[in-house]
Amino acid sequence: MTQKTELTTARLIIRTPGESDVNDIYHLMADAETALSTGFRPMTDPSEAEGKIRRGMASGLMFAIAEKTNPQRVAGVFEVAPHTTTTAAGERLNYEICYFLSSEARGKGYMTEVVGRMKEYLFGERGADSLTISVLPRNDASRRVALKNGFVYERIDKRCGLTFRNELVDLESYTLSKEEHLNPGSDATKERVETVERQKWISDGGILYPIPGSATLLPCPDRGVFRIHEDARTKRLGLEKIDDSFTFSFKVYDLDCEDIMKRIIKAWTSPQFAASGKNLGVIFNGLKGTGKTIAAKLLCNRTGLPAIVISRPMDGLLEFVQSLCFECAILIDEAEKTFSEERDVLLKMIDGVYNSKRKLYILTTNRLAVDENLLGRPGRIRYIKEFANLPPKAVSDVIDDNLGDPSLKDGILKLVDTLEISTIDILKAIIDECNIMGEVPADTMLNIPKAKYKVRVISFDDLDENLQGELRDYITARLVPGETVEEWLMAAIGTDEKKKTRRNKDEIEERFGCSVDIQTQPSASTCLYPGQHLRYGTIATEPDRYGFFTLESDWNNDTCLCCAGNSMGKPSLYRGSLI
Repeated sequence: MTQKTELTTARLIIRTPGESDVNDIYHLMADAETALSTGFRPMTDPSEAEGKIRRGMASGLMFAIAEKTNPQRVAGVFEVAPHTTTTAAGERLNYEICYFLSSEARGKGYMTEVVGRMKEYLFGERGADSLTISVLPRNDASRRVALKNGFVYERIDKRCGLTFRNELVDLESYTLSKEEHLNPGSDATKERVETVERQKWISDGGILYPIPGSATLLPCPDRGVFRIHEDARTKRLGLEKIDDSFTFSFKVYDLDCEDIMKRIIKAWTSPQFAASGKNLGVIFNGLKGTGKTIAAKLLCNRTGLPAIVISRPMDGLLEFVQSLCFECAILIDEAEKTFSEERDVLLKMIDGVYNSKRKLYILTTNRLAVDENLLGRPGRIRYIKEFANLPPKAVSDVIDDNLGDPSLKDGILKLVDTLEISTIDILKAIIDECNIMGEVPADTMLNIPKAKYKVRVISFDDLDENLQGELRDYITARLVPGETVEEWLMAAIGTDEKKKTRRNKDEIEERFGCSVDIQTQPSASTCLYPGQHLRYGTIATEPDRYGFFTLESDWNNDTCLCCAGNSMGKPSLYRGSLI
């Protein structure tokens, strides 16, 4: 939408923003107090305001608020986000509303005036069926605006919002339908509030069972860790609370997963994703002892959602989980084993076609051997986090906390430095040996996975399999005697329009539509061979004289073209980072 809109009230102008509003909107949205009470992240550069205004002008979803006495100065911002849902009565269009004013414009009743005018516009000219205002509980002013304009309290979602300070907060929802707007105080409005159906729960020997009805005998589970209980006699499924949260009897070390946790929580709590009503799927993958299960439990705790642990398939499990009338986290440990014979059940659960409420699915796997329809499908599994070697800080902390003789630390680091993979279990076994024997064991004594070498691996990610031969021939035809593929890829061939160095690697990515990635990988051998596990797959073909080979993915049946790079020598996982 590029058409400009201008609406008026007794005192205000509500209009499409323009380029001249950049500084005013930047100062409004750079204010930390406003951001904290409204829920957005403060701007740090005027260019952010420029981009926001351009998007607002193009979409027609952003409006600047100005006083008639000073029409050129922006006193506030009003934004809407449309969401279409399918109901039994057909598709319905809902607009989620967000608004804020400058500190100088507050306390004058301006926003009540703005929302009153925008209701008429959204219902009358934009075809809205309903409007929603989400309010942080601490924002009394925004709540008063909603209530004064006839919005009705809908619900409170506990700990589902995320401030720019990464604080989990509650969100209150206030809604107004077109019917309620046109017929304020009607019986239809009262009926919506009083007779909305809710699941009800009964307790039988400490097990919570859902039963149909329109009243609530017990509140829905709010927070805590639950497991699914199957009655031995009736096979009825219920929820058994086992703790208030996941607890650990040991120290939890750095698992290098803070970024992915923040991303998952931000996606789950975002208004855009919440409005979709879809489930969100996450896989934490890695060998035993790499911390993926601990990370999954920590994620459950941080979401604040009720966590339901599924340890085995049961009759009626799919229907039971889909019928749960509250948002929750579903934790499935070692999912590739738990659902090895019931993959279709896992797939249908995550799809959530008949969900009562959306679910956050957190799966852990020792190997990505789950249903291939979950992989490469972000609508089902949105994030995959690989857990491998311990971060350097975790290695140092584990040694400091458990080693009796600190003088042995450097020797342990040298030994750990030669491992194919490091885990807490392996590291503690080495430390235990030191504490018992008083010396660092020889590297051939303990039953630990050794990686004696490292190799540079070039992968051509996202390359169409039909183009693998063509890409190989293209590169090998241009190599000069004695030149390796990695050297050719990294050779400079000029500069781009931004005066940045352009390399053969850049040309390959553009010509073949792939991404060239070069990494150092640990290897137990000085040469690569078919059947060897490398990166996230298994070598499928013998490397040719240029080093080209194919890798079969652990995730699916795809093959990736790779090439051995320049260097091969002893690996260094930790010493370089710790010294």
